[in-house]
Amino acid sequence: MSVYVKLSAEARSPAEPSKGPLDMQYQDEPGGVTYEYDLHPSGALRILRVFEDTPHVVEAHFSPVAWLQVAGTYVRSGSGY
Repeated sequence: MSVYVKLSAEARSPAEPSKGPLDMQYQDEPGGVTYEYDLHPSGALRILRVFEDTPHVVEAHFSPVAWLQVAGTYVRSGSGY
């Protein structure tokens, strides 16, 4: 399943005007890479790129104040990646 993240206005760079939340999408590729997410105890969000038979790779990470909402497949920390 793909992962969708709604970012807060604070997540935008200072040069970008604040126009409300920004949506980020990490789309799965059929027969290829898929995306999952996990949460650090601090509240930081990590987007993970998942391949078959190889370790997960961190695609992106967001501080606790940068993201508002996330939807997709959650992977538990300590899953061996």
